Amino acid sequence: MLALYAAPGAAQAPLQLYCARGTADYPDAEMTFHPEGSHVVDIVFVGYRPSRGRAEWSLRDCLSTAAKVDSSRQIVARLWYRQRGWGSPREALAPYSLVSGSGSSVARASFSAVGTR
Repeated sequence: MLALYAAPGAAQAPLQLYCARGTADYPDAEMTFHPEGSHVVDIVFVGYRPSRGRAEWSLRDCLSTAAKVDSSRQIVARLWYRQRGWGSPREALAPYSLVSGSGSSVARASFSAVGTR
């Protein structure tokens, strides 16, 4: 008999989120569920550096979408940029992240000093 076992504390496979899709330059977004601590949403702009307004809207929209999936835990949404092409490294963009409270759709900003070019 074959049994599948997930180690305690291991994150589940990421879930693709469909958010921040208002224009043709929409980002890739995925949510990683963690059994302990915060869930994480990574929002990656590929080959396009968004304006600060577009970046903030993307963070809020994706965080709102993630909260509809599971708002039982705090959710941290993080913003990234990478160039096109396989294996390109990610670069953090400002505003770097936005955090939702557990069980709350209200988000509070947690901006870093990392800027866009």
